[in-house]
Amino acid sequence: MLYRVPARVKRFWKMYHELENIDAACKSGQTEAMVVMDTAARAGRTVAEQVYERLKADLLTGVFTPGAALLTRELLARYGCGISPLREALARLAGEGFLVASGHRGVRVPLPSCADLDDIYRVRILLECEALELSMKHGDDHWEAAAVAACHRLERAALPGTGPEEDRAARAMEWETRHRAFHAALVAAAPAPRLLRLVEQMVEQTERYRALRLLHSPSDMLMRDITAEHRALLDAALKRDPHAVALLREHLTRTWTFVADLFKRSEI
Repeated sequence: MLYRVPARVKRFWKMYHELENIDAACKSGQTEAMVVMDTAARAGRTVAEQVYERLKADLLTGVFTPGAALLTRELLARYGCGISPLREALARLAGEGFLVASGHRGVRVPLPSCADLDDIYRVRILLECEALELSMKHGDDHWEAAAVAACHRLERAALPGTGPEEDRAARAMEWETRHRAFHAALVAAAPAPRLLRLVEQMVEQTERYRALRLLHSPSDMLMRDITAEHRALLDAALKRDPHAVALLREHLTRTWTFVADLFKRSEI
């Protein structure tokens, strides 16, 4: 027969272990107040990070309408957090360009524009081509294997313009996740962490526009032979062919041009 441990005993042992942790930390040079403050700080950062990730995902997937003002009370209810973590997340996203500060009116979702699109893609192409060149120079067999695996996963994902209409948003986001992983794998061997961070920031900025393209453009316009483009880019990179950089530039420019054309035809 199983013996049920009384609740008061469980509380005792929980308190005992907490005091043990504090005692061990004090012996290492930390005061009890320092331990409590450090624990609270870690918890605060965790909540703020969670709010940041969830809000960023909502922005990238088009949950909020471009140009819409984000009301604090609605965000607090949506993410179930306090005001401090929310403010930290909003400030971080505004600093990264995902939100726009509106003075005393808070923040709003930035409006997509051709000028912004051109600026983002121009910078991304310069940075990512440089990263690919370095990655091909320094990549080893582990890098090659990771790039091949990422390409295979991308090829196995359903293209956004296929399948039932009701699943289009979910398919678009899944394909986009694998597409981003493939591009990241190609440049991962570049021994330039600052450069890779800048590339990642530009990729995140272009994701806002690619999500609009995948979700709102006619399916037949999405069906250029994107799989062949990725395969050719991978093959050239694995061969350390300098032409791989030109292929990457062409690949990104095609998407840039396509989204710009959508703006011109007012289809977004």
